Amino acid sequence: MREPLSVEAAVLSRDMTVLKREAADSLAALGAAHALISSARLAQVQELRPRVIEGQASGEALMALAAEYQGWQGDQVRIFDALALVMRMGVPRGLAFDQLDPGLEEQARSHLASLSLEYQRRLLAEQFQPSV
Repeated sequence: MREPLSVEAAVLSRDMTVLKREAADSLAALGAAHALISSARLAQVQELRPRVIEGQASGEALMALAAEYQGWQGDQVRIFDALALVMRMGVPRGLAFDQLDPGLEEQARSHLASLSLEYQRRLLAEQFQPSV
């Protein structure tokens, strides 16, 4: 597992157009991976259905697999929606702080630090959430 991206460092050191491209690239890759898995789940559902009809498999197994497929497909749709949103969004050239009034820099840095900490907190919470 790689170390989480430092949001603060990325915002301070990367051009806004680069951040947008990195976000789009990551979403496209995640969406493609999701699409592959969704397609595989659909193939499993289609393969299991005749076996259920013939009495060789349980209807519960088919329902569980179909629900899993729907979950994967729903996530895939949300990923591609997010990708479309990122690709449509216009961002200025230059660093984020180039866009700010210099008088607001101290407040902006404090806000950025808070946002970065919240992202790190969420990553840790997800990583260490109890297994059900």
